[in-house]
Amino acid sequence: MKDKISIIVCVYNRFEYVRNILKCLIEQTADIYEVIFADDGSSDDLEGTIKDLIPLCKFKIKIVWQKDIGFRLAKSRNNAVKHSEGDYLIFMDQDIVFDKNFINEIIKFKKRGNVVYTKALWTNAEQRDEIQKIFDQEYNYEKMYSIIESGMHEKALKSIKKSKFYSLLYKLHLRKRGGKFAGLFISLYKDDLLKVNGFDEEYQGFGYEDDDLANRLFSAGINTIPVEFKYFPIHMAHPSAPSEAKSPNEKYYRDRKKEIFKGDYKCKHGLNNSLGEDEPILKLDYVGDRNEKKS
Repeated sequence: MKDKISIIVCVYNRFEYVRNILKCLIEQTADIYEVIFADDGSSDDLEGTIKDLIPLCKFKIKIVWQKDIGFRLAKSRNNAVKHSEGDYLIFMDQDIVFDKNFINEIIKFKKRGNVVYTKALWTNAEQRDEIQKIFDQEYNYEKMYSIIESGMHEKALKSIKKSKFYSLLYKLHLRKRGGKFAGLFISLYKDDLLKVNGFDEEYQGFGYEDDDLANRLFSAGINTIPVEFKYFPIHMAHPSAPSEAKSPNEKYYRDRKKEIFKGDYKCKHGLNNSLGEDEPILKLDYVGDRNEKKS
């Protein structure tokens, strides 16, 4: 039986980027079952922003929103997972764009017991604006990619090769961790995420939640598959939030890391036993080409 693909996009305002990523997903050659926007309390109207694009979607669309009481990325991701219907989960940030074959290439590598991931090419504000001008006129990823300096592509390839080497060492039990990945883009089977109880909701405020997840997956015996592309995803530049200057999670991360590599890879507050009393709200449940919407 064919795996259902659930794509989870983490969002918080900046909805011009959400429009970009939804346009990319509409153009994909892969069979996507659903796209879930994990909204960490945006004040803007996401459904209104993408309303004109929704009828173009052949996949389900859900918006899972939680109250804005601080940076709670881990909890918002878990909320989306709880509402997901897919077997295979693809997590991505709202501020990347990618080629029409991107998801199709990723799912070629999906395998139980592995996290599939890649790197993104980072832009400056000038490059971002040039790419956006192209995007507003047409979906021509090759043309957008030409804006990026070739050295950035080579840097991504080098990083992928290094990650492949680390993954091999991990597989041979010569290293505690496989290749380094970030939440900008990762994918894995839902069962593998359930094995470690999802994202640790103790991480509130910016920083370390992705490294923590990696530590727990590696401790649980799950390896990484880094994927290289002819056209890597592009990260659209934006100002950093003030909260990103210093993470309040550093001490908790260091303490947990010691426990994790002793075998305690399940977080206390995750998919089971969620942290906080506020419940997520399903703001949109669009059923795709069945031409019906619940909201």
